[in-house]
Amino acid sequence: MGKILIVNNAEPGLTEFTNPIKKILTGYNVQSEVIEYADSKRIDLDIFDGIILSGSPQGDDIVEHHLPYFQWIKEYKKPIFGICAGHHLVGALYGSELYRNLEHESGESTIDILQDDPLTHGLPKKLKVQQMHNDSISLPKRFILLASSSICKNQMMKHKQKPIYTCQFHPEYYNPELFKNFIALTKTQH
Repeated sequence: MGKILIVNNAEPGLTEFTNPIKKILTGYNVQSEVIEYADSKRIDLDIFDGIILSGSPQGDDIVEHHLPYFQWIKEYKKPIFGICAGHHLVGALYGSELYRNLEHESGESTIDILQDDPLTHGLPKKLKVQQMHNDSISLPKRFILLASSSICKNQMMKHKQKPIYTCQFHPEYYNPELFKNFIALTKTQH
């Protein structure tokens, strides 16, 4: 049985973004461990089959503060799935432009899946999702756009060569199948 690391991008002790992810993984019989973002530089990441980067509270300007803790992402070889704040951090590492309050979304919305991919496999082309973001990012040069919406262009992306996936929305609300697909990726990417 594999094990997935969940990195909490909220402030220490706030588990509203990590607990639902842990519950979904447990439902799929996958072990997981949650650590705080500042501890990600001090742990042996190679013992995990994949890493999920959680969201953080809406309006929390974390990219500049958290970015020094995530330089390891460029070297990590196994699958990564960044959610909301994790999406912004990965984007920043690869040269995205950060948009502040230009593509704000909150609540339930629909996104368009643009490409079939192992992460989006089995999903409908129009997907109901939960949004909670003020910030958004441009698509970095080394990434492929997987999903978009009428308000926020970069809803989901993947790296062209590495198993790095991110999404702007919060799949822990309505989209557990994304975690199921991510688990499958961790089993094939060794």
